[in-house]
Amino acid sequence: MCSARRQSSRRRGIRGISLLEALAATTLLGTALLAFSSNSISLTRSEKTADNVSAAMGLAQERLELMRSYPLGCPQHNPGNYADATTLKADGTANGLFTRTWTVSAINVPRPGLKTVTVTVSWTDSRSHSTQIAAYVRCSTSPCT
Repeated sequence: MCSARRQSSRRRGIRGISLLEALAATTLLGTALLAFSSNSISLTRSEKTADNVSAAMGLAQERLELMRSYPLGCPQHNPGNYADATTLKADGTANGLFTRTWTVSAINVPRPGLKTVTVTVSWTDSRSHSTQIAAYVRCSTSPCT
């Protein structure tokens, strides 16, 4: 009889995992994995947007530098709105994601002897984006004529 009591107490001490505990652990693990995957998707989208903003700023800067390199009084400095003939890729070649436009202000804006060149680069991925930068271009005479 003594041995029967010892055996039953040993069985009570050995515990397994109940179905409820296994279900709770599985639910917790599934929730953590879902949160991780959702966060990974969000980070990937943010990284792609940052890449596109960087490329757009490069395209805008390229146009500004080109406008500033033209000689004073050239036809490219005439006031007006302009655009590239095609959409652009990040490296400036044709048929890409980006649309680049630029505006040359009226003469003597913001001050005598200067014109303002504003470049806007737009693109659409999951939503529409645009970035804009501006710089001054000297006129051939001061004030501009």
